[in-house]
Amino acid sequence: PLVDAVLVQHPAVRHLRIEDGPGRRLGRSFRVKLWPTLVFLQRGVEVARLVRPTEAHEIEQAIAQLLQAED
Repeated sequence: PLVDAVLVQHPAVRHLRIEDGPGRRLGRSFRVKLWPTLVFLQRGVEVARLVRPTEAHEIEQAIAQLLQAED
């Protein structure tokens, strides 16, 4: 709910929910060990990462970094 509440304010930011599990390599390829982990990518390059965010301002700051990387 926290992630959704912040992302609704940023419709230009695309959010993909990826479920990982045994035999799936995507989480491992991004070195994800705890869920939820938010990985912010700009043209395939990581610009920010949040592990188990608990505050909306953390997500807002990461989105600001993402949008700044666009420039």
